[in-house]
Amino acid sequence: MPGTLDDPNSAGLAGPAVPAAAVRPLVELLTLAVPTIAQMASYTVAQFIDTYMLSHVGDLPATAVGQASLVSFTFVSFGVGVMMMVNALVSQSVGRGDLAACGQFLWQGVWVGLGLGVLAVPLALGGGSIFAALGHPPELARLEATFFAITVSFAGLKLVEVALGQFLLAIGRPNVVLVAAVAGVLCMIAFNYTFIYGHFGMPRLGVAGAAWGLNLAVLVEGGVLAGFIALAGVGKRFNVADWRPRWQQLKLLLVTGIPSGAQVVSEVAAWALFTVWVIGRFPPDVMAANTYTFRYMSVSFMPAFGLSTAVTALVGRYVGMGRPDVAVRRAHLGFAVAAVYMLACGLLFLFARRWLMNVFTDDPAVVAAGGTLLVFAAVYQCFDAMYIVYNGGLRGAGDTFVPAVVVGTMCWAVVIGGGYLMARFAPGLGVAGPWVAASAYGACVGVFLFARFTRGRWRTIRLDRDGASDTLPGSERVAPAVG
Repeated sequence: MPGTLDDPNSAGLAGPAVPAAAVRPLVELLTLAVPTIAQMASYTVAQFIDTYMLSHVGDLPATAVGQASLVSFTFVSFGVGVMMMVNALVSQSVGRGDLAACGQFLWQGVWVGLGLGVLAVPLALGGGSIFAALGHPPELARLEATFFAITVSFAGLKLVEVALGQFLLAIGRPNVVLVAAVAGVLCMIAFNYTFIYGHFGMPRLGVAGAAWGLNLAVLVEGGVLAGFIALAGVGKRFNVADWRPRWQQLKLLLVTGIPSGAQVVSEVAAWALFTVWVIGRFPPDVMAANTYTFRYMSVSFMPAFGLSTAVTALVGRYVGMGRPDVAVRRAHLGFAVAAVYMLACGLLFLFARRWLMNVFTDDPAVVAAGGTLLVFAAVYQCFDAMYIVYNGGLRGAGDTFVPAVVVGTMCWAVVIGGGYLMARFAPGLGVAGPWVAASAYGACVGVFLFARFTRGRWRTIRLDRDGASDTLPGSERVAPAVG
């Protein structure tokens, strides 16, 4: 029957009603997840091509951009974590049928993103001292600081783009997000080809060219998203014209988003420090191998993040409908799909590790070190799928504080503390020592988030208590069907 619980177009989503019998759980998940996975895959392709282009300039520029990307994203990642809650809050509003709140939450995300972007601008100037303090060779630190300054200066643009994308995913428009991402990636490839190598009359900018290509690509992607919202009738239906700051919605975004952002930034910062400081204690060939290994790991975890984003939207939607039992089933289904894919990637990492390293370099030392790291990457896969998907489920339910505290504490204690101790006091293990600690962290945090979600403490959280939209003349409120 149209308008039943399993109808993804119930609760106010546009489009014709779909009979529940025709919308099986896997179809529902993949309808939302596949475009998002493709979006993440496009980012992975972009990172690969970026690294590949720079590797033809030299291993040093490729390593500089790989490490500077981690550090620059660390400064942006807090805002990204906050923007992810736009997905959860809008999804729950859709589930409740409160469409007027959807546009209001979008705009609170835009305002917060712009504010954080302004705060990031002065930090962009400190890149040189950051990389010098980490003990990097002067030329490497100079290249890293160049990429860092250019990208962090435009952090606000990136955060607004993330908020727009999370809003569209929450209201069931994943294909638009995919189109925007593909447009951005294609433009980035063209920009990088032009700026890195100095084609079409442009100067040869190298690392700086890669940074400017990334910024211009983000501008294109955000423009496509904003254009769709403005021109496709979405704005009127979901109250996007309500651009004013609204304290109740802003407060709810911050209360749930700050822990989410803190979790993201603590983990990103820890992994960045692991890469540039712990692994930075090893020779340059090991640092290059670590950079290339992370490029392959992104092939596995980026699509899983796409699934996680879909799980966030579905959990939020069903929690808003008052059906946490369905939310649980969708999260478990998301994990099963992610685990199958990531375990397949792990087998590829294990059995084709030398060939994979040869794609980037023919340096025997880099290939040998990279082969060792890909073995750890293979072991990491199942637990990483568990962490990524169930973290998305908890975010959709509004359970962000405890996961942020536990994950942040474990990441710094095990990845950084344990990794440093292994590098310093067990040098005979080489680069395998720090990665033993990193793999132990992955296993522990994956199991914790799985247990946290299945225990169901999030069922008592009600995000609609203070976050419902103000009553507006002519605003639309749709009663969600619950079967």
